[in-house]
Amino acid sequence: MRSEPARVGAEHFEALDRMRVEQGSHLSDEPWTPMDDALAELRERNGYARFDQEERHSSPPKRSRFPILHVDDLEIGADPVWLIDGLLPATGFGVIFGAPKSGKSFLLADALFHAAMGRAWAGREVMQGAVVYITGEGVEGFKRRLIAMRRHYEVEGRRVPFLLIPVAPDLGHASGDDLALIEDVRSYLASIGNPPIRAIAIDTLARTMKGADENAAKDMTTFVDNCERIGTAFGCIVLGVHHAGKDVAKGSRGSNALDGAVDVMWSVEKGEVCSTATIHHMKDAEAGATWQFRLLPTVLREGGAALQSATAAVVEIATLPGEAQHPAAKRNKPLPDRARLLLDVLTFAIGEMGEAVKGDSNVPHDLRSVARENLKRYLELRGYWDELITPAVNRANLSRDLKTLQARGIIGATATWLWLR
Repeated sequence: MRSEPARVGAEHFEALDRMRVEQGSHLSDEPWTPMDDALAELRERNGYARFDQEERHSSPPKRSRFPILHVDDLEIGADPVWLIDGLLPATGFGVIFGAPKSGKSFLLADALFHAAMGRAWAGREVMQGAVVYITGEGVEGFKRRLIAMRRHYEVEGRRVPFLLIPVAPDLGHASGDDLALIEDVRSYLASIGNPPIRAIAIDTLARTMKGADENAAKDMTTFVDNCERIGTAFGCIVLGVHHAGKDVAKGSRGSNALDGAVDVMWSVEKGEVCSTATIHHMKDAEAGATWQFRLLPTVLREGGAALQSATAAVVEIATLPGEAQHPAAKRNKPLPDRARLLLDVLTFAIGEMGEAVKGDSNVPHDLRSVARENLKRYLELRGYWDELITPAVNRANLSRDLKTLQARGIIGATATWLWLR
């Protein structure tokens, strides 16, 4: 009975390769030799895949640690610039800050929910995709907010890719939670068809510091570095919700390292009727745009003797983001006093009685408008209507001032409705 030949180890192939090199048959332009046949037969018999000898004996190209790009080789990339046009960039790191109960979390969640739906927000186009919202506090309340939003925007059952993580990672230390978060998010995205991820929100920044000192530049830099790794992994923007300092105008609470690292920063201030959002900082565009919003309470479940009621709130945009004022605009002739007063009255009226108008294609659907008849209630109340002149003159002044505001692009108007641009 013929015995099977003994298996040959890898070290024997090394010796054969050396012999082949000595014969010169490793060169690609040399003819195939008997040594090649012997080597191929041994490899096949012993389970080793045949591979190209030229690749085996050639050195891999050296990769440069610091790539050098010539100025003439640079091109403008085709990557998207904005997640929400002019308000949130598509990539980078940002912060939304404000005092407690100012509505900053409501505002950010509403903006990102529109991105997940692919609907314009506050009059601005969005880039549609998946959103991950991380909150480690008030989880049950935040769940109610999301339920209220999906009902309010009539998208229940449509699988809008807005994802909630109810556990705060440790991003204030080099704990590895950033990498674990990336892995878990990738795994879940794969289970729902890998939609592109557009934003990751961290609410709140302080909750994810896990004992690190937000006033220390070193600890805040660690937080920012972790966020940037997460954003780079998905090619999206990472947004932190943070508290304001003692003076909102001076920025967010904690180390200045945070302000220096952001690509975008919103501030939110609570008012009696509406809260005001302002682009406090924008790295690659102009800051200063402001807009107003308010929270509308909504009942999710009626209560009874054996069942507690459930309520939440949804965001309603009262005025659209105004463009930052350019130096040239500042030199323009200011509004006449009465037109300025009328603008203040109109802003107040929209804040109290404005509504979203449906069924009229001439009126923007994503902001609040006030009926002309309702505006008249505030003209005397807010001091615009002059009792010393006739009603006809008052009406003429009103018509003139409305035309002034409309001509300057400050307001929009139809025969029935008025709104702020």
